[in-house]
Amino acid sequence: MERILFDTIFDAEIAPLIMDIEKSDAFIKMKDLNVCKEEIFRNYREMNNRYKAVIFGSKDVCLLDRHKIAACVCGAFLKTSVFYKDDLVERVKEKKEKMEAYFYYVNELVAFLAACRFMSFFIANDNKDNPHFTGETLRKFPVAPPVKKNKKGVWTSVLFNLSQIKDKTQIGLEHYDMYSYAMFFFFLEQIFYEEVKLCS
Repeated sequence: MERILFDTIFDAEIAPLIMDIEKSDAFIKMKDLNVCKEEIFRNYREMNNRYKAVIFGSKDVCLLDRHKIAACVCGAFLKTSVFYKDDLVERVKEKKEKMEAYFYYVNELVAFLAACRFMSFFIANDNKDNPHFTGETLRKFPVAPPVKKNKKGVWTSVLFNLSQIKDKTQIGLEHYDMYSYAMFFFFLEQIFYEEVKLCS
């Protein structure tokens, strides 16, 4: 993904999302988005190049598929968080009150939604001859995978799992498994195709 496409999607889709989230809770503070955008793109390129080296193993100009790109985008946003949430964490410790997971995992939420948003544009572009499907993709991707006994909901589980890479007792951010997340994004796309097919 070239810088101009990254900037276009970030400015039109991701920045407004980040600003809306900040307005939703006075205890989270947005970092300087221009600085974050630079860092996120740099981290994205780094992860993308590392992925290409593993997959292609050569200097050839090869492109990663959209699932791998989404995994790199997700990792780049995780590495460069866009919110300070110290006040939020202090409030939780002090008041011991419950809150929606998406506030507590706000940086993970942005990382996941950004990856999905970028991926939805690639899916829509590949299906531009089908305006109905393109519209559905841009409006509804992703849909929640079916779950049987998950009381918290699938998206809360996804955010919790993403947050674990920052836990010092876990494997650590430097070991973010972009390969597994590429498969995860692949399956989200397959589930979306099934859902759209059922609703058509």
